[in-house]
Amino acid sequence: MIAFGYEKNGGPEVFKEYQVPVPEVTGNQVLIKTEAFNLNNFEALQRAGNFKPTDHRIIPGRDVAGLAEQVGSDVKGIKVGDRVVAHGHHSYAEYAIGDDTNTVTIPDSVSFAQAAGIVTPGLAGYKGVHLFANVQPGQTVVVKGASGGVGSIAAQVALSIGANVIGVGASRNEAYVKSLGVKNYVAYDQQDPAKVLANTADVVIDAALNGTGSENDVEIIKNGGIIASVADGEAETDKKVHFNHIHPTQQITDIEALKAMIELMAQGKLSIKISDQLPFTLDGVIKGHQILESKHDGRVIIEK
Repeated sequence: MIAFGYEKNGGPEVFKEYQVPVPEVTGNQVLIKTEAFNLNNFEALQRAGNFKPTDHRIIPGRDVAGLAEQVGSDVKGIKVGDRVVAHGHHSYAEYAIGDDTNTVTIPDSVSFAQAAGIVTPGLAGYKGVHLFANVQPGQTVVVKGASGGVGSIAAQVALSIGANVIGVGASRNEAYVKSLGVKNYVAYDQQDPAKVLANTADVVIDAALNGTGSENDVEIIKNGGIIASVADGEAETDKKVHFNHIHPTQQITDIEALKAMIELMAQGKLSIKISDQLPFTLDGVIKGHQILESKHDGRVIIEK
């Protein structure tokens, strides 16, 4: 099968096309014939060597959607030919592996591109709302970075619970965020959110890039509220505030979160913004990683 990877760190041009064996599945795994996979910033940082030097061939990728080609004997609820999405393994390839703990079926109404695009940002956004922020119906939830992958999903999931959501972001993104059902929006390049929203929020979900501007969160939160942030650290405040860092966890399992998000997508209550859909070619992958390294507005998807 064709797979896209690299054997040394560097820019997007280090990617090569390889012919590798189709992976073999174990009893609890699903072999997925790839239709679309999502590119994540983590993979760009990994390729660049920001974590550790590469000393072997790497076929990256976690977010994949396609058709179940083979199904392990221990897998329940998935059969050959089903449309599936997974937080899988080595998805930059014609075939990828999903486990029974991270693979779910998707209905015909949800495209492969949308399903693949929702995985990584969706797991953070969904668990951020339900676990780290513990959002309840009727609460006022301020979502910073509401136009981004994690923030837009967090806003939509909070709305589905029945929360009153206020989005914060750049003015250029106001129309998009409001199209998600968010009625109130504060553009930080026109107003100071800390002043406009002072002591407003029961919950602040800070999904802005690297949690920038987190010192404003404590101004926005009510006394006794929860701040759930993608950033580490806690700003100083005299308020009684619960700080929670949004991070990977199985307290809410991946499969539980994926099933819930796919159901919301099927109901038309959840979507992900895709900025680029590129061909399943080496040039497509290289172009996708070039886009990741530039300012872009939405998910970057490789699709057959």
